[in-house]
Amino acid sequence: MGLSPFSSCGTNYYPAEKNTPPPNPDPSRWVLLEKIQYNNAYVLLVRYLDCTNFEGVKVMVFPGQYRPRNTMDPHFSKDELSPIARFRPDKKGIEMAKSCARNL
Repeated sequence: MGLSPFSSCGTNYYPAEKNTPPPNPDPSRWVLLEKIQYNNAYVLLVRYLDCTNFEGVKVMVFPGQYRPRNTMDPHFSKDELSPIARFRPDKKGIEMAKSCARNL
């Protein structure tokens, strides 16, 4: 009997280092990098201090006018302060986010 190529045999090939922050963003630990307001929506570039992917940067589109806040969850939810779209945090993603917000 051979091993399945999908079996890890209980081995962790990518062990987490001690004191490594979790990859998910903490909604209360963020820094606003840029805000771009349009008539009916706005784009935010935010760096989440505890997020590890893409250096913690998220590009999000929100409806309406920008309102400062203490917490900002980048995940989609039924909350009225939830983003309506997220884009890859690179030049093309930012341009797509601007286009989305501009056309709402």
